[in-house]
Formats: sequence, structure tokens, C-alpha cells
Amino acid sequence: MLRLRHHFFYISVIIIALLASCSAERKNIISKTYHNTTARYNAYFYAKENIREIEKILDDSYDNDYNNILNIYPEIDSVLAKTYEDKVEECIKKASIAIQRHKNSKWVDDSYILIGLARLYSTDYVNAIETFKYVNTKSEDPDARHRALAHLLRTFTDYNEYNNAISVSDYLKKEKLNKNNQKLLYINRAHYYQVQEDHDNMVQNLVKAAPLLKKKDGKGRIYFIIGQVYQMLGFDAEAFNYYKKCIASNPEYELDFYARLYMAQVTELGKSSDLKSARKLFKKLLKDKKNKEFKDKIYYEMAAFELRQNNLDDAIEYLKESVKASTNNNRQKGQSYLKLGEIHYDSLRKYELAKAYYDSTITVLPKDYDNYEQIKERQEVLADFVEQLNTIQLQDSLLALSEMDSISIRKQIDEYIAAEEERKKEEEEKERKRIRRNTFNQLQDNTGFSSTSWYFDNPSAIAMGQTEFKRIWGDRPLEDNWRRSNKESEQDYEQVAANEDIGNTNKDTDNIEVGEEDPEMVVTAQAEKMYNQIPFSAEAKERALDQIEEAYYKLGNIYYFNLHEERNAATSFETLLQRFPETEHEPEVLYHLYLINKSLGKDVEKFKNRLLSQYPNSTYAKLLANPNYTEESTAANEQLKKAYKTAYEMYSNGQYQEALGVLNQAMNDYQETVFTPRLKLLKVLITGKTEDINLYQYQLTEFIKEHPDSDITPYAKELLTASENFLKKQRRLLGTEFVTYFDQEHYLVVVYDAGKGITDKIYPLIETYNDTNFEKQDLKTSNLILDNNRSITMVSSFEDKQEALAYFKKFVSEDVILEKTQNSKIYKFVITKDNFNIFYQSKDLEAYIRFFDKNYKNGL
Repeated sequence: MLRLRHHFFYISVIIIALLASCSAERKNIISKTYHNTTARYNAYFYAKENIREIEKILDDSYDNDYNNILNIYPEIDSVLAKTYEDKVEECIKKASIAIQRHKNSKWVDDSYILIGLARLYSTDYVNAIETFKYVNTKSEDPDARHRALAHLLRTFTDYNEYNNAISVSDYLKKEKLNKNNQKLLYINRAHYYQVQEDHDNMVQNLVKAAPLLKKKDGKGRIYFIIGQVYQMLGFDAEAFNYYKKCIASNPEYELDFYARLYMAQVTELGKSSDLKSARKLFKKLLKDKKNKEFKDKIYYEMAAFELRQNNLDDAIEYLKESVKASTNNNRQKGQSYLKLGEIHYDSLRKYELAKAYYDSTITVLPKDYDNYEQIKERQEVLADFVEQLNTIQLQDSLLALSEMDSISIRKQIDEYIAAEEERKKEEEEKERKRIRRNTFNQLQDNTGFSSTSWYFDNPSAIAMGQTEFKRIWGDRPLEDNWRRSNKESEQDYEQVAANEDIGNTNKDTDNIEVGEEDPEMVVTAQAEKMYNQIPFSAEAKERALDQIEEAYYKLGNIYYFNLHEERNAATSFETLLQRFPETEHEPEVLYHLYLINKSLGKDVEKFKNRLLSQYPNSTYAKLLANPNYTEESTAANEQLKKAYKTAYEMYSNGQYQEALGVLNQAMNDYQETVFTPRLKLLKVLITGKTEDINLYQYQLTEFIKEHPDSDITPYAKELLTASENFLKKQRRLLGTEFVTYFDQEHYLVVVYDAGKGITDKIYPLIETYNDTNFEKQDLKTSNLILDNNRSITMVSSFEDKQEALAYFKKFVSEDVILEKTQNSKIYKFVITKDNFNIFYQSKDLEAYIRFFDKNYKNGL
């Protein structure tokens, strides 16, 4: 027994000694082995699993758009990051345990890197950057430092700090990296160049990374991206090889499919047999049942292939098939419509058809599609173009009808309506045939029955036939004369006879069902509507001619400036001058015809002489008569640019009044040029720095109205939107209640009915009153629009509540605005700057009047 106690004692001593030697502070082999093992297979292991789960969520949520070069990394979205927030926190928690409890293990640096990645994936870029920097400065392991810097390169890229990203990249070029870090560096460097749209450097880095890739790295995807970039750069042979490598890596089916599809696009076509082989490959992909959901994409690529062979007709047919096959893929359907629009716009110049395809494109194409705004702009141009064509055609037709007798007019209208009805019937029949064909094809796909199978041996074919029968004929019993739609029974006959006895003797309406429109009545209504559009009176004809005149002018401008069709533009402009010799657009049109004919190498003297003789004082004549006119205008432009530069420097330094003086002087000294709006906008920005935010918004709104076509108007719109959003945010922070903090700047506000010319009376009364009685206070009077019904005149500003109330009391007692003579309900009050922002956004006048009565009037 005593011996057992001694053994237990010795064992306990050994265990205690071992535990003591495993302290995180010790660096002996036992301690290091223990902490390395424990850290790796516990806290670090679970933290790394969290990172893998987050990366899987990012990959699964990424919508691969194979029509564009795939992203190397899926985009990190802050909204999506919320869905895995718990995994980020768990990762940081586990990695922190590995750092704190196992300080002497070799997994400390790796744990810090996991924390950095977790912060990167949660879009906490600032802390992710600090974490990777910490590893670089504190770690003694060069591999860990290099890995942290490679991740830092990606983080800087995603955080839009591109100069820092390239600095890290340049630093790592000088370092000796292990293979894993080299691979990571090449991929992250390629990611940087992809963001910069530098595809040449992007593909160079991916090619360097390719030999180092393993299956877990998703090498099939990287091979595919390399193929895409080479194909875009025009290196088809290299693209073919990497698509082939992608397929050889045994990727997921979707990636495999697109690699095979694009291989057909980049196959070398040296012989006619190569063309046949490529087309055969497309058809093989089309017939493969596994590719059923990709048919729209296959047809699209077939069209792209035929376009390269300049086979427009085949390309158009394939694109139409792509549209039909795109049942659940609006992105692909939109791209097919877009390509059809581009062909009809750029190659065929059939603008009406192009307009229809662009309309369809905008209807289905997602708004995040690249160049969506440019596509929409072209759609709007084409819509305007077709509108002008239709206006000319319609008004000319109506004017022609107005010269006919009533019988001829009715005949023309009836023939038009009949032709339209026939056209609709043909379209409906085509649609029915298409639906039947698609239904049949779908049944073939789903059931496998072929056209050679006997009909009654196939239940699916029978079911389809029954459905089609009911669609056309309705649910009818099997009996003789089943085709007859009106089989009157004896009871029906008796009912008709009874109706006749009552006096319902209109034979034409006996066979019309309740709720059904009489076709003849419909046609009559259509004819009446068309007849009423005909311009019979002199005034109506004048209006029709005005519409035609304006349409020709707009049509010429669209041809010239938007479609760059000089010959068609010249035809439109010349037609305008011939039909409307007194048009107000004549000087501008003559100038355009001068430029167009000069560009085409034709005679320009007749346009030049006519412009100079008939419109010598017009800007267009000056451009022709005075060779220095453009130079003089350019000189004024240069002076305005210099003044703008000086004023902007003053503005940047906070010298707002000095900047305003420079701008006003320049605008007085020089004529208005295309650069003038920039000076005006800078004046508005100065208002934003020196005046109330609502006045700033008002001036921005006025600037946008005055300069709708200026190239800086979009920027002005952005400024206005940002300012409005700021006020909304401020209002949310402050709440809907008015603020009871009065130790701040105050205004006097006068609110009255808009639209009665009262502003022109009130403003000078207040301004004169202030100049006379408060000259030293430098008070400013300004006008604002509160809403559609009310306007504001405001006096700013007073240092505090006491000064504002003193002014208010004097202002009211002296009846400065002569209230009884203004024919409007007028409200007067003082208000703090913060409360004015709330009031101007809420428009709640009654609420503020109550607040004013409670917090100000008691002090009067």
C-alpha cells in the first residue's frame, strides 16, 4: 500500500512538471510541441473552418456572368456580409484564443492572418489592413509576413487604395517567396489589374500563377478566365489552349459547358471544313439534353460565330432563337435583344427595327449590366427618331385625307382598318403556330417521343392534343355536328320567339353573346376616331404642318449628331427648307448643310451665300463671315478658364468672398461661352459654404433648369441629391420634433401664398427696411420655394434668440410688409438654423407655429 502511494506521488510530480514545462511562456521542446499541436487542431482549426464557410457563401452567392470576363474574386457586399456576421465573430474569437493561450506556438501569425481575412470579408477594411500590417512588422516568420502582405495587396485593392496596393506589389517583387505565397501574390496582383481593367497585366500574372495551382484553388476557373482574357485580346490560339486545360481539370458542369462553347468560338478557321466542324460542335452542344437550360446561350454564341463570318441573316435568326429559349434568364435575353438592336443599328441601319429591339432590351436587361446607361441613351435616341418619322407620316397622311371628299375618306379608312385586321390575324396565327411548335418541342424534350411515333401510342402526345383541341374549340361533348357553335334546342327557339314577341326584332344582334362587342360597331368606332383626327379647318392644318416642320428639324439633328448619317441629315434639312421656307430654324439648318456638304466634298457656296445675305447677324453667319470669330470665342473661353482657376484656388483656401468677386468680374468682362456654366456652378458651391443649405439646394435646382445640356449638369444633379440625402439623414438623427436648443444662429421667416406675385412686393420691402434700420448688421434677404402652394422670404442671420426676437418684435410692430395690402395669409416667425432644416424638409407649418408660440412668444 505504501509502495502504491509512493508511485502515485512520483506520477503526480511528473505530471505537474510536464504541465509546468508546457506553460505558454516557456520555449522548451515540450512546451512548443504541446502548444503547436493544441493551437493547430483546436482554436486555429475551427477559425480556419469559419473562413472556409464564409468563402463558400461568397462563391455560392456570386452570379457568374459568362458573357463577360469572370471576376477572380466574388465581390464582397456589405449586405451579404450581414448574413455571415456570426461566422466572422466566431472566427475572430477562435483565432484570438489561439493567440492568447498559445503564445509560443507557430500558429500565432496564421491566426492573425485569419483575423485579417475575417475583417476583409466583413468589409472592415481599416482593421483588416492594420491586422496584416501588424503581422508584417511583428512576425519573425518571413513566409507569414509575405502571406500577410499578399492579402494586404488584395485588401488595398478592394478598399480602392490603389497606390498603396501597387506599393505592396512592388515591395514583394524584391522578396523571395515560397510557392504558395507566389501563387497568392500572382492571383491578388491579377485581381488588382482586373479592377484597373488592365487585362494585359492581369493575364500575365494569371499565367504565372497557373503552374502553381491545385484543384482546391479552383484552377479550372482560373484557366477559364485566362482563356476569356486571351480571347478578348485576340489571341485565339492561347485562349483555345486554356479552355482545353479548363475542361481537362474536370470542373463543374456549367464551367465545362462554357469552356466547350467558347472553344468553338476560338477554333482556327483555315478551311471550309473548319467552319463545318465548328458549326457541328455548336449543334452537338444544342442537341445534348444536359444543355437544355443553356440553349439561349448556345444560340447566342452561334450568332456571334456567324457574325464573324459576316453572315448577318443567320446571326439574326440564331439571336431570335436565343430570345425564344431565354425563359428564365433575363440577362441573356437582354443581351440577345441588344445584339439584334446593334446589328440593325450599326450594320443594317434599319432604325425602326433597331428601336424595337432596344425597347425590348431595356425592358428585360438588368440595370447592373455594363454600359446600361449608354444602351438606354441609344434607346431613347431611337425612340425620338422613330417618333419623328411617325409624326411626319401620320400628319402627311391626315393632310392628304383632308383634301378628299367624305366617301373617298371613308373608303381609305375602311381599307386601312381591313389591312390592319388582316395583319393582326396573320400575327396571331404565327403566334399560335409558334406556341404549338414550342409545346411540341417541349414534350419531345420531356417525354422523348419522336415525330415517327404513332400518336395514340403516346399518352403525352394525346394529352397535348386534348389541350390544343380545348383551346381552339372549347370543352364540347362527342356528338354529331360538334363543330357548330350555335345548336339551338327547342327551349332556345322558344326563348328567341318570346323575345321577338316582346319586340326584339333586331336580327343582326340575335347571335351576339352577352358582353361581346359587335365587330361592326368596333370598326365604326375606329373609323370615327380616325376621321376626327383629320385636320379640316385652317387652324388644324396649320398645327399639323407645324408638327411636320418640327419633326423634320429634329430628324435632321438626330441623323447628324446622334446617328452620324450626314447624307440622310442633309436630305432631312433640305426637305425642311423646301417645304417650310419661312422656318425659324433656317439659319441653323443652312449652317449645318454648309458643314455637311463641305465634309462630303460638295458645293457649299449656295448655303454660305444664303446664310450671309439673309441672316447676317446670326451666330451662324458670324462663324462663316468672320474667320476670327471662333478664335475670339476661344480667347474668351481661355480667360474664363484662368479666372475659374484663380477663383477655385481661393475657394479651396476658404477665401469665399474673394473667389466670388473674381467670378463676378470675369462673367461681366467676357461673353458667355461653353465654359461659363462652370463659373456659375462654382458660385453655387460658394453659396453652399457661406449660406443656408436650402438656398444652396435652390440655386442648384435653378442651375440644372438653366443648363440642362451642359456636361457638368450631371455633377450638379449629384450634388443636389447628396445634399438632399444629407438633410434627410440629419432629420432622421434629430427626429421629427423641433429642437429646443436655441443658443445658435436664427432666421426670420415670412411664409405666404405662391403664384400671386407677392414675392416681388415683399422682398424689396424687407430689403429696404433692413438697409435703413440694420445697416451695420449686414442682414441678407433671400427667397425660397417651400412647396407648390407657398413661398418663403427669409432674413439671415441673427446671432442668438434674443437678437432675433428683438428684430421680430420691431418688424411686426412696424408692419414692414404691409400685410393688409398683400391679399394673402402671411405667417411670420423666427427659427433656429437646425429647426429651419427640419421645417423645410417636413413642410409642417402648423407644427412649427405651435412650437414658436410655446417657445418664443412667451418671451415677447
